[in-house]
Amino acid sequence: MQSNALGQGLHWGDYAVMAMYLVGTLGLGFIFRRRGADTEDYLLGGRRMPWWLTGVSYVASLLSTVSLVALPGEAFNHGLSVSLASLAEPFCAVATFFLFVRFYFRRKVFTPFTYLEERFDRRVRAFGSISFFFTRLVYIGLILFSSARVFEGAAGWSAPVTITLVGVVAIIYVSMGGLRAEMWSDFFHFILLVGGVCLIVILCVSRVDGGFSGILGYARQHDRWFQDFSKPEFYSVDPTTRVTFWLILVSVTREYLFYNSADQISIQRLLSTGEYRQAKKSIWFVSALSLPVSAVLWFLGLAVFAYYGQHPVAGAALQGDTALFRFVATEMPPFVPGIFLSAMLAAVMSTIDSGLDSLATVVVKDFYVVFVRPDASERAQVRLSRALVVFFGVLGIGMGLVLAAASSRLQATLIEAASITMALQGIIAPVFLIGVTTRRIVAADILRAVAVSCCVTVAMIVWYLTSQGTSSPVSFLFVSFPGLICMLVLGYAPLVWRRRGRQAAAGLTLWGHRGSEQAPQA
Repeated sequence: MQSNALGQGLHWGDYAVMAMYLVGTLGLGFIFRRRGADTEDYLLGGRRMPWWLTGVSYVASLLSTVSLVALPGEAFNHGLSVSLASLAEPFCAVATFFLFVRFYFRRKVFTPFTYLEERFDRRVRAFGSISFFFTRLVYIGLILFSSARVFEGAAGWSAPVTITLVGVVAIIYVSMGGLRAEMWSDFFHFILLVGGVCLIVILCVSRVDGGFSGILGYARQHDRWFQDFSKPEFYSVDPTTRVTFWLILVSVTREYLFYNSADQISIQRLLSTGEYRQAKKSIWFVSALSLPVSAVLWFLGLAVFAYYGQHPVAGAALQGDTALFRFVATEMPPFVPGIFLSAMLAAVMSTIDSGLDSLATVVVKDFYVVFVRPDASERAQVRLSRALVVFFGVLGIGMGLVLAAASSRLQATLIEAASITMALQGIIAPVFLIGVTTRRIVAADILRAVAVSCCVTVAMIVWYLTSQGTSSPVSFLFVSFPGLICMLVLGYAPLVWRRRGRQAAAGLTLWGHRGSEQAPQA
């Protein structure tokens, strides 16, 4: 019954706007369909992409519907305490960029996992590639599931319809156009997304008594502010406290350690600039963009909370993950919901296209060329990349359908679900950190630490799931913390007894790093 009611909030013009967006997206893939004669062109845009376009694409790729649902939803349900992570993001982005990215430009690699083979050995490279593959495949499923939550709240669409439609469109245009098509579409997606969100913010503020100040005042009065900052438990290390100051900081640091070391999605975009100095411009641009965009999303959650607090819906217990989209569908004039939902589609497409392309790149460059056909021609690699985009897209759709089927039993918000699915980041990123900060750690040390840390992380996920519904549920931010600490402690432990570094690590660490980031390709 709820779906039908919500669906009636959309006007035929809204569907027309969304249809025009989808046609335009497919048109971009068609425009670039003939490009990509070799893998450098198809997978990296020929290493000639402008730094500003790279920066926009970087933000758009990571600003998925998980963020668009999770940030307003967290503000609606719990307030702004977790927004501390958004304040720290620009600093973490820049710091982690300078830790890792220079090493990828030195050898003109396609994936960051090539560095792991040079620094350690092929086994460590395989671990990094496989870990990234499963992490991002699950993430694509989560993105598709989050898109279903959007259209469930705004249009009354069933999850299978939304997941299948969005997934199929993304598969078609990514397989046609490659990275160049993705990045230009990301640019237009980002413009549409920012414009749509800002329009909703303006209209929402106009509907709340007291406007902007009324929203902030209502949030403070109803514990949707920074109320956790005044509580002693917010600064504790208790794993059953939902959010703490320390876990928030560790979480955002872990994320950007992953993004700028092991995340093929973000690294692939930085490498497309072709030059380290251009990539530096991109990351500064990313830092400038991320904070205001996050601030608008957090405020939007408070605005919707204030609106429904002043105009309650009889017989409906609204949750943050769907309240915003119900507001868009039922309270906005015709065409505005269509614009906003097109912006949501843009966010989905930006993340899925980059995810599919990055998975194809890792499989082709880290497995097919390394283990199966080292002599594979460029044309064969491009053909395989296109086929893999389709294959992984279908797997992602299946993953999204599984998550949708299980969502009623999990009872977790999207910000919590995303944290659980990304727990493996806490193991992958430290491998790169250890690699660039010391010459004395070898592959055997890393593999031992990885084995133990994976077991710890799996145990934490099980503990988290079994603790839900009890009187002391484990914090979603704590799940990846023990594995991260275990990886760092065990990974660096050999420094205590090993006094000499590997000569083969010369030029691959921050210590004694020499030469230009533009060294010839190996």
